[in-house]
Amino acid sequence: MKKYETESISRYINQLYRKGISFLGKEYKEYGIGAGQYQFLVYLYIKDGLTHEELTEKIGVDKAATTRAIVKLEDVGYITRVQDESDKRKYYIYLTEYAKEKRHEILEISKKWEAELTSELSEETLEQLYSVFRTMTKTTEVKEFKDEEI
Repeated sequence: MKKYETESISRYINQLYRKGISFLGKEYKEYGIGAGQYQFLVYLYIKDGLTHEELTEKIGVDKAATTRAIVKLEDVGYITRVQDESDKRKYYIYLTEYAKEKRHEILEISKKWEAELTSELSEETLEQLYSVFRTMTKTTEVKEFKDEEI
């Protein structure tokens, strides 16, 4: 039997994902958000005033998921939407003062999870891990197929 025949990278990624969602969900509960909305806040902390389409593309989710996250974040007072003057279908999403005040606390939760995940890894191993994940992400980007390829 081959060394990794009984193991699966996907299984480990799935386990880490589920554990992360559980951890982050508990931690973010007091802020009125879930793990799904957190990533949208992070991108807005990096660059405030992104559009719905830009957030969808950067996070890599579908438009409906972005809409749900935006509605939730707006309902709990983290963001506000501003309609584009020239294109009424387009909205810019901005952080509220409340979200800006909570920035440090919200980002610390993610750092806490990262620290837990990587606590047993050396700096060298961590750098290798990031390199592997970057490579895997690049090689799994959605490719367009011609009908005859499907």
